[in-house]
Order: sequence, then C-alpha cells, then structure tokens
Amino acid sequence: MLKRFFILVLAPCSLALAFALHANTPSGFARDFEQPVQILADNDLLDLQQSIYRAMGNVRINQGSLQITADELEVTGFDNRSDEPEVFSLRGSPATYQQEIEPGIIVNAQATTIQYDSTAGILTLQGGAELRQDGSLVRAERIIYNIETQQVTSDRGEEQVETIFRPRPRTQQNNGQDQ
Repeated sequence: MLKRFFILVLAPCSLALAFALHANTPSGFARDFEQPVQILADNDLLDLQQSIYRAMGNVRINQGSLQITADELEVTGFDNRSDEPEVFSLRGSPATYQQEIEPGIIVNAQATTIQYDSTAGILTLQGGAELRQDGSLVRAERIIYNIETQQVTSDRGEEQVETIFRPRPRTQQNNGQDQ
C-alpha cells in the first residue's frame, strides 16, 4: 500500500514541477517513476486512520534522478475513503527539487514551502520561489502551476516577479527563422 501511495503522490508532484518550465518535454524522465521511492528522515509517522504521513528532520526523497530535500514532509488525504483532497507539502529553508527530465536537461526548484494538491492538480511554490531549467528562470514570492491548464502564475512579494527566457540557439538549418 505504501509503495502505491508514494508512487501516486510523488510522481505527480515531480511531474508538475518538471512541466512548469518545459511543458512539451518528452517522457525522458518517465523511467524515474518506475524506480523505488526512498525517503530518508530523522523521524517519520504514518497514521492510517487520519490519512497522514509525516517525515521530519533532514528529509531526502530519491527516485531515479529525482531528488527532493526538505526539513519536513507531510502528506494528507491519501485515503481513498476520504473526501479530503490529497495534499503533499514540503517545508524547508529552502525545500529543494531537482530532476533530470531528459539527458542534460535538469529542472531545479526551491521555496520555503512546496505544496501539491493532486485532487485540484495545483502545484504551489511559496516563499522565495524559484524554478530553473536550461538557463530559464522564474523567481517570485509565489509560483502557482495548474497542471490541467498548463498555466503558471507568479505573484510578487517585496520584489517584482522575475522571468528569464533563454533564447533558442540559432542554427544554420533555420537561418535565424523560427521553425
């Protein structure tokens, strides 16, 4: 049961983060989700009656090329008998995410809180949020990614939202024309 639970919870979270900067990624990282999920922490608690899993202290999650670090992980609502939404929350200073989505292309994300609501399909990075991939960057106080609509919304804190797009390299084949 736990294996199924972690595959269902962690795979969508990492997919959402990866898609946030690279919506048309081929399934190069799909093999990660065939790998076992390893969670390392100083302490953990699984309460099946309350549908809560917590890992506390130096939390590290590994699955293939996926690497997540946080101070605390909490998963709620994973019981199919509950009407409560399934929510995956990471807290850290910062909580970090890294995954190679295709050879040589690594997505990195960090925020004080990373939350994924699998019921709503919403990923939220809150508190010094950053998403980086292949030279592109989104930096804001809060970044919200709707997986279904593939829309990213960024909200400012004290600083303005910063987005940096890395231009596509020009090749001799396209002579500077977009294809």
